[in-house]
Formats: sequence, C-alpha cells, structure tokens
Amino acid sequence: MILIIALAASVVIALLRGGRVAGLTGLRLRWGWIAIVAFVAQMVFIYQKPVQKVVGAWGWQELALMGSYLLLLAATWANRHLHGMTLITLGLLLNLLVMAANGGWMPVSPEAVRRAGLAHLAPSLAPGARLSSSKDIVLLRAQTRLWFLSDIFVLPKPFPVSSVFSIGDVASVLGAFLLVQKGMLRYRGYGYTEST
Repeated sequence: MILIIALAASVVIALLRGGRVAGLTGLRLRWGWIAIVAFVAQMVFIYQKPVQKVVGAWGWQELALMGSYLLLLAATWANRHLHGMTLITLGLLLNLLVMAANGGWMPVSPEAVRRAGLAHLAPSLAPGARLSSSKDIVLLRAQTRLWFLSDIFVLPKPFPVSSVFSIGDVASVLGAFLLVQKGMLRYRGYGYTEST
C-alpha cells in the first residue's frame, strides 16, 4: 500500500514540476512481462483468506511467493540502467532476505499491528497469524530473525491510509519516486528517450 501511495505522490509532484505522464512511455523496460507475472502471482497469495501458519513451516505458497520475489529481482536488475531501479532492487532484496529468514512471509510485531490500527485484518495477533490483503505474518520481535528488516515502521491514523512497512519498502519507494520523476520530466540518459 505504501508503494501505491508513494507512486501517486510522485506523479503529482512531477506534474507540479511540469512533467507529463506520457513521459513514462519513454522508459526502455526489459523483462517487463516477468514483473507482471510476479505481481499477479503475489496477488493470488495476498488476497487469500488469512489463516494461522505454523511459524517457519514452508509449503507451496511460501515457495511460490519467494519465487515471485526472485522474478521481480531479476526484472529490476535487468533494468538497473534506469534511474532509481537499483534502489528498488535493493529494497526487494532486503524484503526477500527477511521473508526467507522467517518462513516466507514478512514478519510484523503485534504491537506494530495495533499501533497501525490493523488488528482487524488478522484472525488473531498470536504468532503465525497472517494479515489479510498483505504478505505480513504476526511474529514477536524475539522470534523474528533479522527483525530490523521486518515491518517495523508504522504510519498510524490520522494518516489517510495507516500502514506498516520495512526499510526495504523505504528503499523501493525512494527508487520508484526517482524513476517516476526522471520519466515524467524526460531527462536525457538513464534509459529514457527525449521528446522531439
């Protein structure tokens, strides 16, 4: 959710700076279809009814989710010539590391879920509970491997959309912001074409 908000904000800022949405068509994306396949695969898992998971247990869902992250990493790495894409790749890699270390889902503490006002998205706040419409699984900080890479940051209400997010999400958001700015403002280089 934080990425969607950041992308929308980046588009608005670029428009205020005189950019054009049509400028994004100048992107020379490689392997774009792989990113689409990976996002679709993730949606299949994210929007399933949340269930209590056995912490650390790996099944086909966890393996498929990790596989989709590997596809996204391959697509972003193939496009590292674009401004901001290296940051997006770094963010995805950090998220993949913490998810792989914790059974294939993004750990979030019960306290962070409560502070964000998202407790209604989980069947419970017991360790192993998965939040609906997300890749998050509730874990106590003491149980979380690489806890500093997990969803430790909170945007609570009164923000219009409360959220929990990780340092990897921050890196990806910054990269996406730079990508949109450069694309809409049509700078030379960085894999963009210049308007005539």
